[in-house]
Amino acid sequence: MVLLACRVSMNSPTFQTTMTRTILSVCLPVCLFLGYAVTLFAVDIPLAAVPPSERPSAERPSEGETSPENRPWLVESKDRISTQSRVRMLWADSVQYQTIAEIFAAAGESQSGTPAIEIERWVNDPPQDLRGKFVLIKFWATWCPPCRRAMPLMEYFHEKYKDELVVVSICETDEEALKTMPGPLKLADMKAPLAVDTHRRFANALGVYGIPHAVLIEPVFGAVLWEGMPTQIGAELSDEVMTRFLSHLKNPAIQARMPEKAPFEFKAMPPDPNKTYRPAPDKVIIAGEESAVEEGAE
Repeated sequence: MVLLACRVSMNSPTFQTTMTRTILSVCLPVCLFLGYAVTLFAVDIPLAAVPPSERPSAERPSEGETSPENRPWLVESKDRISTQSRVRMLWADSVQYQTIAEIFAAAGESQSGTPAIEIERWVNDPPQDLRGKFVLIKFWATWCPPCRRAMPLMEYFHEKYKDELVVVSICETDEEALKTMPGPLKLADMKAPLAVDTHRRFANALGVYGIPHAVLIEPVFGAVLWEGMPTQIGAELSDEVMTRFLSHLKNPAIQARMPEKAPFEFKAMPPDPNKTYRPAPDKVIIAGEESAVEEGAE
């Protein structure tokens, strides 16, 4: 009799209405939440897009790991997180995977023979041999505070990876400004190759309008593999990123394709009056800032 009563009550309109309401009010929200959670974690969201304070505890670096002593590339102040915590920003034309020859051709600069990155002069010792090495080129100016703060990173890479990497900094202000600039490093502290080119020839060819800007070039074809602001928080050119790129030099297939001569070179020379260069942008700004920066701004 009890079983029969249960069956009758389950078939009653009142019971069915109650169950429907229960499913809609409880089960449906739970299913929607689970679906959202699965979608959220299934999508490959770059960790760089998540502010450090909101990352899972397992992914959040400790204070020791993020200190300048242990990770010298983290040189930007956390106070600037609002402008630099976004997914990698680019204050230049994107030339990723383009070769140096292709970049010059797109800029309207025809070159015969080995493509040459022109600079005015070397302030210290120039690089001796580019063959078989990655080349990291940074564009900067003495009036740009983030540029000056990024110089220890260049020196760090120069010392640690000197057998696999050539680091070159191209400054668009003259040598006199280098001698008197403030910042963490003085001119005498800079051991990595340092060049001056007030005409910004290669920077203009790349369409750089915000500094600091850097490009990492591989040694087989001379193609750009990494580009951007090297110290942008969350998308910085870190030690881990650099190690991953340089590890390809150990690949036998890469070694077998290594050319006998580097796919490009540096050349110290004044601008060629018979050559067409890509014009400079109207303004050169500090990467991440909205307005142009005046000479001497701190």
